[in-house]
Amino acid sequence: MQTPSVSYHSVITADIVSSQTLAANDYEQLITQLKLYLTALRADYGAVFHIFRGDSFQVAFKETNTLFKHAISLRLFFLQQGLDVKVSLAKGEIMLSQGTLATATGKALVKAGRGLDNIKQQRLIYNNTCDSSFLLNIKFIDLLLGKLSSKQAQALLLYIQQDKPEHALLAEQLNTSRANVTKLLNLANYTLIDEFITLSASQTFSKET
Repeated sequence: MQTPSVSYHSVITADIVSSQTLAANDYEQLITQLKLYLTALRADYGAVFHIFRGDSFQVAFKETNTLFKHAISLRLFFLQQGLDVKVSLAKGEIMLSQGTLATATGKALVKAGRGLDNIKQQRLIYNNTCDSSFLLNIKFIDLLLGKLSSKQAQALLLYIQQDKPEHALLAEQLNTSRANVTKLLNLANYTLIDEFITLSASQTFSKET
């Protein structure tokens, strides 16, 4: 019996930066951690993912309003480990006819893939039409993320993932003081990044084919 098609509406296509410089054991550990991270996205958000060419991967979501939140979180996942990743975003209908992203079809996949192929100095790009002010905001966020230390990225990732918890709770998880967590988040410009995530939810809510 043929598997019914499933529709998704946004995608992240990504490539790990300088993965070839990692030792074999470090690379294997990174991919294992990435699979666990992406599997959690599948459990929590119904996402589907596909890792290919060794250091590239795609993640598709049924919703569009959380696209930038997930993209920023993915970058933080790598930045907390002293690494980085190029992320290319697109929205539009994606059809999974065989239950796997590897054989999916849709314009969003093409846009995100081409965007990644043509990416230059940026680490975060959006491939759908948007106004110039939102595009400028993306560039600022990309710049801010690129300046984070691993500890700042770790604190910010937990803050985003746990939907803005009290700093004291984060301090317990990070085995540090509340004051240090506040310092890390302030240095990470967490309020600006949080405001951008809120803004992006309205900018990417509508579907585009």
